[in-house]
Amino acid sequence: MKFSYTKTIIAVSLLSLASVTLFARDSKYTRKGTGPQYWIAYEYCYDLDVPMTELRWKCNIDWMAKTFKDYGYDMICNDGWIESAQTINGNGYITKYNSNWENGFSYWNEYIKGRGMKMGVYYNPLWMTKAAYDGDCPVTGSTATAKQIAGDHPFNDALYWVDVDKPGAEQWVKGYVRYFINLGVKYLRIDFLENYEDNYGTRRYAKALQWIMEEAGDELFLSLVMPNCYGHAKTELLYGDMIRIDNDCFSGEWDFVSSRNRGNVRGVWPQYDNVFDGMVAFSDVAAKGQMILDGDCMRLNKLQSKDERRFLFSIMVMGGSALAIADQYDTADDDVDDIYKNRELIELNQLGFVAKPLSRDIHDINSSRWVGQLPDGDYVVGLFNREDEAMKYGIDFFDDLGIDGGKVENVRDLWEHKDLGSMSGKYEAELAPHSCKILRIRPDGKRRFQAECSSARGGVVLKCQ
Repeated sequence: MKFSYTKTIIAVSLLSLASVTLFARDSKYTRKGTGPQYWIAYEYCYDLDVPMTELRWKCNIDWMAKTFKDYGYDMICNDGWIESAQTINGNGYITKYNSNWENGFSYWNEYIKGRGMKMGVYYNPLWMTKAAYDGDCPVTGSTATAKQIAGDHPFNDALYWVDVDKPGAEQWVKGYVRYFINLGVKYLRIDFLENYEDNYGTRRYAKALQWIMEEAGDELFLSLVMPNCYGHAKTELLYGDMIRIDNDCFSGEWDFVSSRNRGNVRGVWPQYDNVFDGMVAFSDVAAKGQMILDGDCMRLNKLQSKDERRFLFSIMVMGGSALAIADQYDTADDDVDDIYKNRELIELNQLGFVAKPLSRDIHDINSSRWVGQLPDGDYVVGLFNREDEAMKYGIDFFDDLGIDGGKVENVRDLWEHKDLGSMSGKYEAELAPHSCKILRIRPDGKRRFQAECSSARGGVVLKCQ
């Protein structure tokens, strides 16, 4: 393919504000603008189709604390395969990730805190375990019992849905959220939302999310997973901090990153099957104080090259996504570790940086060129080659960035950690298949890197090379 420039003639400062202002949940999390850095227990569960063992959970926590905590990855979260969580308290709320585990959430929250991190939990407050249903547990704060608030359409044999139109349902849902907060949970990953909306309708779905949001306040980060996103996430914007915008990671290979069902869209979950399409299509709702995009977890060990690994990590950073590691202590290698440890890209996430593609049309080559601006005036540009052949990509400093005279003081390659020096007109490079360039462009004479790279940001001391 031959690359040709589109004359956008738009300043990045305006581009950064180009998303339509929408009614959205205003929380300390959305005001930051980007998702958390954390580890999630997806890989083992997906590969073996079983819940994670308690010993492996511990090993991964210890590995994260030793390897990544100092880079800002400060949270540990379980993942699905939750049906075996049938150990409950008197109110019917689960106390363990798995009934076969010796220790419960309370123990593991203290263990994780002791290693300088925090705990997230994968669970949906609209779920009711079979144990709670069979025991007809009393609903705290209500005269209702579990069976009285259960819906007509169960999630599966082990989990029921709560019908939010039944008396007592609000107390159940809000009580579940408060229970997790009181346990010390900081992040709630709420899955299978499309299933609830499909079975109970958008009105009841919105009511459920509103209750969760009201109880969570600023005490709990709300991650909305598998949402239908009808009306371009109209409902989710009101009540969530972060939304999944593409299908599951699954085996984590290049198809997940860019090629799975590329260029196609559905009207229901999952609207997009790969990360890149989803990031492009929903880029307009991503903004500080509005919504964070979630590209799902990353399994860098499953990608075939360093270029592909850098590509995935880069689009997550440019889109403002959570940086969720699913690799494990015995599946990650040194190359995987190094990519997750790129301090210059991590800094962007910690600054709340969110870029935009030059086109939201997933069929347009300009959707592979991303631009944003940092508070200090530096521009960050992402050039992505999704194709299976080498292609030339570039950025015009005047036409695309709006820099007067088209002259810049310095272009820095954030993967190679190299200053490329001053330039005039444009930057161009031929990119190998499935590779990218992430550039930090300084438009004036400020000596930013010498002055700021030794400062602490988000607990990470930056050391530019």
